[in-house]
Amino acid sequence: MDFNGEIQIALLQALWDNVTQQAIELVSETRDAMLNKNSFQEFSNNIFKLKSLLGSLNAKKVVEARGLESTRAALENLNFQLNKACKIIQDCKSGSRIRLLFKSNSILLQMQDMAKDIAKTISSFQLINLDITLDLKTMTNQIIDNLSSMEFQSALATEAIASEIENSISQSNKNQENALKLLEKIAEAVGASVNASMVQTELELLKQEKEEMEAQKKQAEALQLSQLIQFLYSTEIVTRPHDDKRIATYHQQYPIDSFMCPLCHEMMADPVAIPCGHSFERKAIREYFERGERKCPTCRQELLSLDLTPNLSLRNSIEEWKQRDMDLRFQAAVPGIKSDDSSRQNKALEDMQLLMEKPSYATKVAEERLIPKLVEILKDDRLNSAAALKCLYYIAKYCDNHKEAIVEAGAVRRIVKQIYKDGTEPDAIAILLELSERETLAEKIGSTKDCIPLLVSLLSNNNPDVSQNAHNVLQNLSSNTHFVVKMAEAGHFQPFVARFNQGPQETRTLMAAALIQMQLKEINIQVLKDKQFTHNLVQMLSSSTPACKATCLRSIKKLVEYPKMVKRLLKDPVTIPHLLGLISFVRSDPREKEEAAEILALLVGASQHFELQKYQGLQELQSKHNVNLLLQLVASSDPQTKVQFLHLLVELSQKSETARNLIRQDENAVGQLFSLLHSDQPVVKRWTMKLIYCISEGDPAGVSLPPSPAKELAITTLASILTSSLDIEERSTAAGIISQLPKDDITIDEILCKSDTLKAIHEVICSADEEYNGNRAPADQGTSLLENALAALMRYAEPSKPELQRQVGKLELYPSLVRVLSRGSSLAKQRTAIALAKLSQSTSQSVSDTTIMTERSKHSMPMLFLTKLLPNMSWCCSTSSTNGISCSVHGAACSHRDTFCLVKADAVKPLVRTLSETESGVAEASLMALETLLTDHSTLSHATAAIVDNQGVVAILQVLEKGSIPAKTKALDLFQKILNHTQITQTLFQRFEGILIQLLHDDDLKKKAALVLKQMKILPEQSSYF
Repeated sequence: MDFNGEIQIALLQALWDNVTQQAIELVSETRDAMLNKNSFQEFSNNIFKLKSLLGSLNAKKVVEARGLESTRAALENLNFQLNKACKIIQDCKSGSRIRLLFKSNSILLQMQDMAKDIAKTISSFQLINLDITLDLKTMTNQIIDNLSSMEFQSALATEAIASEIENSISQSNKNQENALKLLEKIAEAVGASVNASMVQTELELLKQEKEEMEAQKKQAEALQLSQLIQFLYSTEIVTRPHDDKRIATYHQQYPIDSFMCPLCHEMMADPVAIPCGHSFERKAIREYFERGERKCPTCRQELLSLDLTPNLSLRNSIEEWKQRDMDLRFQAAVPGIKSDDSSRQNKALEDMQLLMEKPSYATKVAEERLIPKLVEILKDDRLNSAAALKCLYYIAKYCDNHKEAIVEAGAVRRIVKQIYKDGTEPDAIAILLELSERETLAEKIGSTKDCIPLLVSLLSNNNPDVSQNAHNVLQNLSSNTHFVVKMAEAGHFQPFVARFNQGPQETRTLMAAALIQMQLKEINIQVLKDKQFTHNLVQMLSSSTPACKATCLRSIKKLVEYPKMVKRLLKDPVTIPHLLGLISFVRSDPREKEEAAEILALLVGASQHFELQKYQGLQELQSKHNVNLLLQLVASSDPQTKVQFLHLLVELSQKSETARNLIRQDENAVGQLFSLLHSDQPVVKRWTMKLIYCISEGDPAGVSLPPSPAKELAITTLASILTSSLDIEERSTAAGIISQLPKDDITIDEILCKSDTLKAIHEVICSADEEYNGNRAPADQGTSLLENALAALMRYAEPSKPELQRQVGKLELYPSLVRVLSRGSSLAKQRTAIALAKLSQSTSQSVSDTTIMTERSKHSMPMLFLTKLLPNMSWCCSTSSTNGISCSVHGAACSHRDTFCLVKADAVKPLVRTLSETESGVAEASLMALETLLTDHSTLSHATAAIVDNQGVVAILQVLEKGSIPAKTKALDLFQKILNHTQITQTLFQRFEGILIQLLHDDDLKKKAALVLKQMKILPEQSSYF
């Protein structure tokens, strides 16, 4: 048997054990049965034998003989039957003993049927055919025979008592003496004594069972129980409650049994008569005839016709009885609700909520002035508040004139408290919905403390009726501006947006002011980005009312914090023109101009580059007129407003080449900007520097400078800020501007040479190095300062500027610079590699010149004489003097302290490692630096060996696999030179071959890749790739 089969057998065994346990429980329950004890004892004995039989059998063998599914089905059926028999007995023992005697015949018939059903199920197992002992087969046959033939018959005395009970409860006039005699017979039959305690216990059990039948809509059984209750009261052993007296008197006037259908045993709703004259419920008699029956169910007369005739007289009697019954129940329930007895109140509430399904009773309850009492009941935890709510709901639904009374009684506040305390009750929200249909009451509901936040929270309730009703209540409240603001504060913005769009300017101003104070979430923004809402909000900027404009500006400023709102505002063609209108209007309040500029800056800052050409408003903002306007306002505004205009120009310049060009071309504006570097307002100076840096980025000509002497002052000021400022951001921006200064301006070089700019750059690089050594990465501002300081350093590394390079050599900067390659940000690594490339390029050239001179002298000229001959020649880099260890590539030629050599500076390995950087520009810069080692033909072998020894070939391969197109291009150039002077392993050769063949499919790289493959002798000389 497979694993799945074993699991199925195990599950079946568990079911088998459960059936055995159920049999044991049934045996236990039948021990003290009150009716027909001999029959129950016999039944119990057979079930006990069944338990023994099940315990003796092997479930697995039964399955093998009968099959898994049929065995399981038989077991499940047997388990159901044993459980049902157990429940019948339990119900008899726990319920009223009078009812037990009254229904004894029915109960015994049920047990007889159950015994036969159990016998059939045992027989279906076909145990007689199994390979079991003769004793077990004999036991099986005995159990089946005994259960099949078992008869549960009431004792004659019991049947007589049951008949007397039936006759007694059907009599119109109940005699107290006869009732007492019958009760004594009942007591004797069940082994009890007749006393008040016994009667009271029976009454409580009967009433409880009656309530259960009513709850289950079993009307016939409920009526029967009601009649038994009246019978007990007729003994006068206990006093009948006043309300029950009227009901009892009324019930005596009608033969209730005549209203019951003999077939379905329910009170008839649509009685029809058949030809013999007997009446039945239409549906029940139809189903009877459809089964092929042709005799009357009552008199058994053969019917010549199956025609059904409505029994209107009987129907009217039943309807009249029902109506009078409900009236009596109502009359009993009213004092019950008003009483101080909690159990009586709860019973009355249960009855009343059923009655009030009819509008007429809802009106009667209101007229009885029960509304305050019903509201009061909601406060008492002992009372049935759910029933009280249902009653209030019917009044609110059917009695429009009494809605005010519900609110005046404090129902709304009570409902809110109850939901917060005990959870949601659907009827509670339904009451609020009915009340909110009237505008005056809606005002009171919305004004109730915590009501609106509660309703908003119910919008997400799991019960769809609750959430929909809460939504409808809020809709009814949404004509009040104050209420829709409360809804928005609670997170429900649809009514807020709708009200804003419909309201006049005054209303919109109030709502916009409220919006400023709200906590917004992304889900709220989804609603607020409504096209009409944003348009109406922006239109408020054109208002002539200062308060309206100021509120609008502040609310828009709040909304632009969210990207979705930015897009919606930009899509509206009036947004930016209105903001520019506020800025350009001479009489506008400075504060309004400032906030308008700030919003424009936020809008531009949140936009993508392509969006500056996509949206009409952003296109207008970049126009010459508007850029010049902003520059003029920078010059003429007070410091605080000036900052916002500078901020706007910075954001615009970062995104728009058009704006940058317009500012660069305006000489007056450039001069004005540089003059602001001397401002006594630090924030003005800082934003001015940011703007200068922005407009200089990407300009081949470098920073636009004012004419002399302002130019010299500007350079000196920048150098002073870099060297002296205590503000890291200021220093960073100053370094960035210095890095963008025009390259070929000798005046600038002279000023920088005389200043302490390079020392400041050195200090920044060394400080970063110290932070890294302390295992602490520099903060963001510190990283930016380092990156811009390295950019400025590149000016000093230019091969065409030997004087500036010499200053770099004197500062012993190289060790810290090399360490940036291992620890800095990607941009810092890129700029470091470029600086090292420029420095190495100069050294390679000077070493090459030295080598040529040395060859010409055929070693006849001493080094000392050569040094004297070329006093200004830069030889090599070292932190020591000429007695350092010789370079493996350049030898003694790079021993001078003012020169730089990648090998002596231990920069080759860090450069090789950076080739794995995926960020754009890092690998290209490092490849460019490594390539400077291979410019001197006389040192190519040693230089190649230095790269190869530091795993350079493997790193180049990684670049060819994963790098960018520019990096791959440089990697191919470098690899081609290395191949001329070194041999690579077979494994690496094959990897290079594979990747190079792939690169043949790249239009940008295929020619270079083909040249390398030809050099590797993989492609022929005359390939089509050349």
